[in-house]
Amino acid sequence: MADHLTAESAITVDRWRAAFESTPRHVFVPRYWELNEYNSPSRLVDSTVPSHRHEWLQAAYTDRVLVTQWRADEDRRIVTSSASLPSLVARMLHLLDVADDQRVLEIGTGTGYNTTLLCHRVGSTNVTSIDVDPGLVAEAVGRLDVVGFAPTVIAGDGALGVKDGAPYDRILSTCASPGVPPAWIDQLADGGRIVTPLTIGGALAVLDKTGPGEVSGHLDTDAAWFMAMRPADRSMPVGLLADQPRPVPDDVAHLGVSTLDPKALADPDIRLWLLLHQPKLHFVEHLDDQLTPTGLTVHNDVDIATAQGHPDGRLHVRQSPPRRLWDTVESAWMSWTNHDKPRRDRLGITATANGLQYAWLDHPTRTQDKGGRGGVFHWPLPTPR
Repeated sequence: MADHLTAESAITVDRWRAAFESTPRHVFVPRYWELNEYNSPSRLVDSTVPSHRHEWLQAAYTDRVLVTQWRADEDRRIVTSSASLPSLVARMLHLLDVADDQRVLEIGTGTGYNTTLLCHRVGSTNVTSIDVDPGLVAEAVGRLDVVGFAPTVIAGDGALGVKDGAPYDRILSTCASPGVPPAWIDQLADGGRIVTPLTIGGALAVLDKTGPGEVSGHLDTDAAWFMAMRPADRSMPVGLLADQPRPVPDDVAHLGVSTLDPKALADPDIRLWLLLHQPKLHFVEHLDDQLTPTGLTVHNDVDIATAQGHPDGRLHVRQSPPRRLWDTVESAWMSWTNHDKPRRDRLGITATANGLQYAWLDHPTRTQDKGGRGGVFHWPLPTPR
């Protein structure tokens, strides 16, 4: 696996390669769930079952996500823990830019695999990890002990950090947050760095402490999809699934046409741009037999708009009143194209410990040029806690 990650340039530093080579991933994933065609956990692969062992061991050292825990929600199975994609783990560790003997806080212990990689790099005495699930913490501690590491691992609310071990030189989150919890900013050392996925469009933020109580930085070029961070006072994860509103009848719907290309709207970067305009937006693809996009439904749990391909080459649009979501899609597309279709790494985040958080384009304080392009977009972000 380390050879593969190095060949794919996911690992570019010898110290991290040594950590991956020395960490037995199978110890941290003794069992996992295969997913069905609906991406729902369906079949358990268990290392203790002799007929499963080859499949299990092969999966443990393949660059793939392995679902390790789920909970029932009526007739649905919601994933609550997984072993992350090793190439993404390596990417995030690279972005963390950790140095010898730096103190690291990890949000989301999970299986303990990522915790072990950090221990290899900076030593277990410099690693603190927290997870909301006491059961996961107990299992991770046992696995860490098997491989010879004893970092500080705590069951608690990750949004609150771990004040007793602060300040930290680096904070790494392996669960997605709608914004940057103020506690992380308070507990980050001067000049420190936070690497965290966000719940908006798979954004991966790399933020440096730029002043007292403030972090700022760009998004990474790659998307990073993680489960949402669960508050300690709730037993279920939030923001993972949304029921699609019912279509509206013809007599109250707003009908129209659109020239937008469904394939262009599948671009993850325009999706992120759309979500900054409408954070609660959900996307439902329409695909033909060859899995080519033919249309798109967008909804925010209340309002819904459906754009379906037509033989005339245009999308025929049906929107629910009074808020016309497809008008938002059109407006965001025009804005995105007017700014030269910016990739996500032109976007950035600034967050303060007093709760001010916003996304921006190109630079936090850049003004628009004479053509009206560029400039700072202050998209407000929610403040966790």
